[in-house]
Amino acid sequence: MMQTLYKRFVAAFSLALLAVAPALAQDVKVIKFDELQQLRQSPGDTLYVVNFWATWCKPCIKELPYFEAANAAYKDQPVKVVLVSMDAAEDLEKRVKPFVQKRGLKADLLLLDETDGNTWIDKLEPKWSGAIPATLLFNNKRRQYEFVEREMTQEELQGLIEKYKPKS
Repeated sequence: MMQTLYKRFVAAFSLALLAVAPALAQDVKVIKFDELQQLRQSPGDTLYVVNFWATWCKPCIKELPYFEAANAAYKDQPVKVVLVSMDAAEDLEKRVKPFVQKRGLKADLLLLDETDGNTWIDKLEPKWSGAIPATLLFNNKRRQYEFVEREMTQEELQGLIEKYKPKS
């Protein structure tokens, strides 16, 4: 009897673990600037909210929950939240992935593997000094664009999304 209960428990626990595993194993895609530039040129009527952050940046960490909340709130709308880590590519396994897992980040996650910001920052945003956090909001079809180079409040972020998101 006890052995049967144990087997049922193990089977139920295994199924529960399989259901949760995708959420725990959020993928972080390592990209080069060219791929980021492709994202920046995305066609279609979608508002992209692209936040540049790092695991070592306290203001970035403070505002990450706001981007996660926006990702959840607008998941069924033409709004796409993308979190771009500025951590070093060699820190992906030991620092970035554990950070993402611990905080349960669900938005699209990219790690920009570029060591010399001077070669690409001006191409992405001429006004950007390179400081983080920084956020780009854009909808290419509607020719909407906003750049914020500082930590934002949740209200500011939501206000910008509401200002630019495509109306249903």
